[in-house]
Amino acid sequence: MERVVCQNCRRKFDKQEIKDQPVKPYKLGKPIFTMHHQTDLTSKVGDGGGYVLDIVMMDDGRLVICLLRKRRLLICNTDGSQVDSIDVQGRPYCVTAVNNSTVAVRQLDSKWIEMYDINNKLKLKSISPPGMRSFVGITTINNKLVVCGNNSLLIIDHQTGEVVQTIKTDCDPGRLQGSGDRIFYCYINYLNNKLCWYSYTDDRHHSLTLPSTPMSMTTLQDGSLYVRCEDGSVQHVSSDSKQYKTVTTEGLQQLKYTLMSYNLKQRKLIIKHKREDNRCIFNVFYEE
Repeated sequence: MERVVCQNCRRKFDKQEIKDQPVKPYKLGKPIFTMHHQTDLTSKVGDGGGYVLDIVMMDDGRLVICLLRKRRLLICNTDGSQVDSIDVQGRPYCVTAVNNSTVAVRQLDSKWIEMYDINNKLKLKSISPPGMRSFVGITTINNKLVVCGNNSLLIIDHQTGEVVQTIKTDCDPGRLQGSGDRIFYCYINYLNNKLCWYSYTDDRHHSLTLPSTPMSMTTLQDGSLYVRCEDGSVQHVSSDSKQYKTVTTEGLQQLKYTLMSYNLKQRKLIIKHKREDNRCIFNVFYEE
């Protein structure tokens, strides 16, 4: 499989020390989180949840929420306090944290990435990396952005918008998650139960077959993942990505149409899933 790699990027990654490593890994099947509280943001996001399509928890605990219909980023604490917002030109559907105050946002039907300062509520820049596909995710790794190209992962310098590395894949990748030295992705057609990842350590692609199609994922403190599948289950994938177990924790079962975001510094997990009453409720979990 062909790979086009920026050698400077590779050397920089190899030398980078991975910080904040946990003391010991989580045990698969053992409860990790307990629900601490619920936050009702219905009045802030509008009817039907305002078409909330993605969330990210920042290192200071604030949430940044993509409101597709309202063309807005909602910013607030996990208890719903200190609510603020940023109006955007397009329809935001995917967001990732770049640093403590900056987020990168993908917009529906657009091949632009918008960078926003959430402290000053300013748009910093727009970049349009060549080869970037629409309708797919965004994440970060090694202080770089990662987006999807045609049968490829594109590593982007967010300062310049330059594609510094192209990693060929054997499928069109969809949702993305950066974790340590790996970039996780799933098939965009949602008809495959494989969770895939590229590893910088061995410069190879790997996969793990789950019981159902992976739809979204978030990285936990030890490098393991929670993966929400199409059947509503949450699978806990081990840090070496060789094993998984279904999560049975109360409040983390049968999560249809769920958004999940975990923050390594806060050690909190937040989820939102579709409700029949159209309220926009976020459940906040703390580590035990």
